[in-house]
Amino acid sequence: MVIRRIREHVTAHNWFAVVIDVAIVVVGVFLGTQANNWNQDRIDRADAAEYRQQIIGNIKVNEEDIAARIVYYGQVRRHALAALRALQQRDVKLGEPFLIDAYQASQAWLRGFERTAYDEMVATGVARNVGDSATRAALSGYYVGGRGFDVLALSSTAYRDRLRRIMDLDVQERIRARCNDVMRDLPSGGLSATMPETCAPGLDPAFAARAAKKLQSAPELEEDLTRSIGDIDQKMSMFNRTLRAARAMRAKLEG
Repeated sequence: MVIRRIREHVTAHNWFAVVIDVAIVVVGVFLGTQANNWNQDRIDRADAAEYRQQIIGNIKVNEEDIAARIVYYGQVRRHALAALRALQQRDVKLGEPFLIDAYQASQAWLRGFERTAYDEMVATGVARNVGDSATRAALSGYYVGGRGFDVLALSSTAYRDRLRRIMDLDVQERIRARCNDVMRDLPSGGLSATMPETCAPGLDPAFAARAAKKLQSAPELEEDLTRSIGDIDQKMSMFNRTLRAARAMRAKLEG
């Protein structure tokens, strides 16, 4: 319609009318583009608000998960120290308690940082609408720290591998069967693990003594256990730092 009118005005050399018609087309295109942009911005802001709530939920999961890890690795560390003290008593005959401590000292919580909502938000390109520049910078820094968290949290030392290669399989299976981690549901929907307060594999004393002697004579086991305790200390320090960061980040997003 407009194009036909423009042709008619050009044919009639009515240049003023041509200018008016072209201006109408340009303004129409501009207003249409602006309307699309405004609508897209509205959609992006709504999506960002939804992602913000999902990220808050993810951070709550991380808080609960990390708090549970601190408890768990505190238990692992106590078993590790008990096993190390036993190994350092060269002439003492060891038995079932040592085997329990040695095995539980090799336990690990190998689960990564929860960041699903943040990664999805970045992939969709709506991160710019999640908050002001300071909030976006803080959120980016928090999740950069999460990658460092995974590097340490998902690692294990040589002790775990060495212990589980050397310790008799029957001993390991009995400990796993009688002293397995106690799993609990977290309020966020995740799972936490704790070690049982008591553990009684019921090993034959003579068999337990032979299995313990085998570990006592294993080369470098004491050194690997010492290194493992250092690794646990690093993890605990990181867990506490990350827990503080998670709480601060959630407070910022909820504020």
